[in-house]
Amino acid sequence: MNAITIKQPWAWLACNGIKPIENRTWKLPKKYFGQRILIHAGADKALDKMPLNSIYSNEQLKELLFLFTEIELCKMTFAHGAIIGAAQITDCVTNHPSVWAMEGYYHWVLEFPQLFSEPIPAKGKLSFWDYPNILAKTEKEYGEPFCHCQLPVDESSQVYSIFNQYRCHYCGGIWYK
Repeated sequence: MNAITIKQPWAWLACNGIKPIENRTWKLPKKYFGQRILIHAGADKALDKMPLNSIYSNEQLKELLFLFTEIELCKMTFAHGAIIGAAQITDCVTNHPSVWAMEGYYHWVLEFPQLFSEPIPAKGKLSFWDYPNILAKTEKEYGEPFCHCQLPVDESSQVYSIFNQYRCHYCGGIWYK
């Protein structure tokens, strides 16, 4: 299966559906449209110790603080050098309305994100690369909504919704309807 390496924390945000696009300097080749890809979190840990306002724009911080408290954001730890999830690339545009879209870049639209319950150690590469040992679930294989904590989620466990995202009552994770 094709994989792409993304730096943390953006890989985690993409796998959780918080960041619905990936910014790239190059246009997505047509052969990747509609494909499900693995998301690999890069090995670089340089951003882990930086202050939040140097990593995120004000608009991005507002969106994150709607989902998490500042204490939660500061305490988050991210897997590095591992495949952490998957998503489907459905489009490539230059004018996506997301707060995560960077001006002057191509915005690869990511849908049906999936955060794996356990990271899979792997060495990343530039551009697309093949990781033949895994097949991510397709949207149809999800069945009933499950959070990444693998507990079933029902309407009573919804704390709030934003952009069709729901907060899991059990673990605080984000899942999709």
